Amino acid sequence: MAPPQINPESIRTANPSTWPQYPYNSHPRTPEQSPLRYSIFPEYAKRLRMRDGAELAYDVFRPFAPGEKFPALLSWSPYTRQLQHTLAPIGQNEAGLTEFWVPRGYAQVIADVRGSNDSDGAWDHWGPQEQADLKETIEFIAEQPWCTGKVGMVGCSYFAMSQLLAAEQQPGGLAAIFPYDAMTDLYRDAYYHGGIYTAWARFWYQDLAFLNLTSGRLKDPSGFRYHFNRVLSGQDPLDCAYYQERSSGSNLHKVKVPAYFGCDWVFFGLHLRGAFIGWENIPPATPKKMLIGQEPKPRRPFAAYHGEALRWYDHYLKGMDSGIWEGAPINIYIQGEDTWRGESEWPIARTGWKELYLTPQGGFSEGPGPAGELRYTHTPGTREVKLGEPKLIWRTEPAANPFEVTGPLVLKLVASADQPDSHWFAFLKDEAPDGALRLLTRGWLKASHRALDPGKSRPWRPWHPHDRVEPVPPGEAAEYLIEIIPTSNLFKEGHRLRLELSTSDPASDLIYTHEPLWHGVTNTVHMGRGGSRLLVPFIPR
Repeated sequence: MAPPQINPESIRTANPSTWPQYPYNSHPRTPEQSPLRYSIFPEYAKRLRMRDGAELAYDVFRPFAPGEKFPALLSWSPYTRQLQHTLAPIGQNEAGLTEFWVPRGYAQVIADVRGSNDSDGAWDHWGPQEQADLKETIEFIAEQPWCTGKVGMVGCSYFAMSQLLAAEQQPGGLAAIFPYDAMTDLYRDAYYHGGIYTAWARFWYQDLAFLNLTSGRLKDPSGFRYHFNRVLSGQDPLDCAYYQERSSGSNLHKVKVPAYFGCDWVFFGLHLRGAFIGWENIPPATPKKMLIGQEPKPRRPFAAYHGEALRWYDHYLKGMDSGIWEGAPINIYIQGEDTWRGESEWPIARTGWKELYLTPQGGFSEGPGPAGELRYTHTPGTREVKLGEPKLIWRTEPAANPFEVTGPLVLKLVASADQPDSHWFAFLKDEAPDGALRLLTRGWLKASHRALDPGKSRPWRPWHPHDRVEPVPPGEAAEYLIEIIPTSNLFKEGHRLRLELSTSDPASDLIYTHEPLWHGVTNTVHMGRGGSRLLVPFIPR
């Protein structure tokens, strides 16, 4: 399914050109749908007084229909509410399209969170105060004379993570959420991948600084300065209350409103893991759906899947027969085959799990082969390290018949190092017959963070508590269970599954490049019986 011709200038319309709009191979059956009926009535620069006297700035966009009531959608972030009305193609333009929602009979409220842009107070970075503000704001919206009393939320990334935090507060009036691109673990998904400090915070904080600290509008910059200094200084290298109280993961059992999770396979560096954690951990009694698709074109302004979100909210906020529950609750896009497929559970029940053993010849075997070793030396500061070298490579034989890999993977690495610590980066790729490579997903682990929590670990997803540092005895082999973020791919005839292992993350992916290991290390990978292997989720076809 190749993307259609897209005109980026026609995104902010009632029918955005952004692709895709639905997680299906053809337009879904939709018995009832909110029609395009209303013009937009804007109210700018309104103020909402919080429990402590601080005032939050917000804009309201309502259907122009005096005397009528409509469900409302809240968009919540520190990304400058005025930016959300534009075509600016930057990562922070993520509130969704007013031009799509309001003409169809929804009010949209776009708010500046506490301590950002025009709002009072100090930014709390998803903390307890911001979460309390969310609850208070949703309950205020539900009571407005133009609102039916039913509230949803719209927007991706920060806007989506706020949806989960809001749902956990169980505010009156919140009737459903559509969290697209919502990470659930600030430590593991954003700041410390596998315990390795990422550079993502620097890029993100730079964007926040441009939006909030250079405008001259912000009254109190202390919140940004506090969190910038705390995170960028590496003050909290282990998982702790600071991250946990700002993450939805541990409280997903409190989500009682219907939730539709979503992400794309390309966003494994930040948001993809959260979609699966969210799906797995909200209560079974809570209505839920999930879509995992291809990379939207274009990404920003955020306008993808508005068609599907409309079916969701028409059902839960308007009581319409939108057809949203026809078919499977999960829809995933099979890369390589370029098609959508419905599933009933995750991981997929019919998965044929196989352990592929790494061989000293750079291949895989379905059983342990002869003992052997491969080693490489990481020398910090060199050009090759900045490009992700040196690395070890293992490849399957060219496929005689297409095969599908869909689900989470685990690299069970047996290795030794000549230093007390090292970094492990695992890259899974599709290698074409002509040598062209397509990166599918990644895994990460800091060697000194190899401890496991057996109670939270699953056969297909190890759980590292990241609450202590255990130096590696130099020269002694240890097992490292490396979580590899789920993927879905059809390896076509002649293609190979390729695994790469390195101690540096390639500089080609600038947003998620990790802080390098500053000391040199020689790493040795051990193979053979009891040695290194890759757990792979093969799907029968």
